Amino acid sequence: MFHYTAGWPGTNRTGRQLYENGVQVPAECTNNNYFPELMLDKFEQIVHNAERDRPFYVHFATPLPRANMEWDGVTEKGVQHTMPQYSARPAVVAVSDEFPDRKRQLAQIQALDEQVRRITNALQNKGLLDNTIIVFAGDNGGSARIAGGNPWGINHASNWPLRQAKSTLFDGGIRTLAYVWSPIFKRPGGIVTDQLFSNTDWLPTLYEAAGGDPQALGGIDGVSHWQSLVSGSRQGPRQELPYLLNHAGTQRVLLYKEPTSGVLYKLLGTAFPSNTGWERTEGTTAANPMTTPTLVSIRCNHQEGVEQTPCQPWLADCLFDLTNDPCETDNIAASHPEMVQLLTAKLAIHNATNVPSLHRNYDPNSNPARFDGWLTPWMDPEPVRKPASCAPFNPSTAF
Repeated sequence: MFHYTAGWPGTNRTGRQLYENGVQVPAECTNNNYFPELMLDKFEQIVHNAERDRPFYVHFATPLPRANMEWDGVTEKGVQHTMPQYSARPAVVAVSDEFPDRKRQLAQIQALDEQVRRITNALQNKGLLDNTIIVFAGDNGGSARIAGGNPWGINHASNWPLRQAKSTLFDGGIRTLAYVWSPIFKRPGGIVTDQLFSNTDWLPTLYEAAGGDPQALGGIDGVSHWQSLVSGSRQGPRQELPYLLNHAGTQRVLLYKEPTSGVLYKLLGTAFPSNTGWERTEGTTAANPMTTPTLVSIRCNHQEGVEQTPCQPWLADCLFDLTNDPCETDNIAASHPEMVQLLTAKLAIHNATNVPSLHRNYDPNSNPARFDGWLTPWMDPEPVRKPASCAPFNPSTAF
């Protein structure tokens, strides 16, 4: 779980990459445990040792669920992480053995559920839960079997009935779930909101939640949603969201909530031809959808997985009405040219302040073979920091 393979064809390099406070954690220190379990143990230790009257922030970036991305120098192996201790849970057993990869992926999700449970219990046992804000959020849509046409990072996630998956600009790739929980809200059962929210909004939102003034953060891209969360409003402060821009103009997405109608529009364009259809992961057929409709279920308002009006974003930008067509089945660019024009103009304004990305070629000096098999910040004055001693990792059950 700690031996990662990095690189593209011709630059494949394998190395260990597990550090704590910049210091290497050798294999003999981890008792051959799963990385997700080690993260949990470390979090529980942090909470256990925390001072009750001293605020703290923890970013728990779980690797679950995640594709293995194992690369042998020629092909992507497509092997998933296996979580055998969770494979016997009812949700996993319910899936036919005909779909072993889907079962492995579901076992990872069960492990993720366990992480949430133990994180919550650790805070409660310390007496901190009543004064804590918990945010659960993803960074992108799930990687399906097709992985958006990308052979790296294939997984067996289900974004159905959203269109496509990770590595694409459709909502199956960029729309994610999130929730914010805290006793501060005092709303039994909570609320469901569909307001536009960017990952850049977390900083000012949590900064204000902690008592700060978001204006003090200066000219940042994010906006605070804290007041709308506290009040329970379904209307947030963000009206538009540029998702992806680059100076070459090869990829672009803009989400825009029209103020009069409240309709959420999405403009999408790319220079790269790709699969634009839908992927229904194995074990989730119409006869066995494995879903119970809830308030947050996606209702397409059109036939699921069937395109009404073609979208080929490498030929012309596509426009979708996500309010009435959340599954992106109907490209309305031809019938709404004025909206395409408006959003294109907005994209140009955003792009004018875009900072070009810096791409560099592979540096052979970074080869882990130069550092005893470790992936390191090789350009640092001290790229390798070894521990003075190595005590076996102390599991949370020890305290």
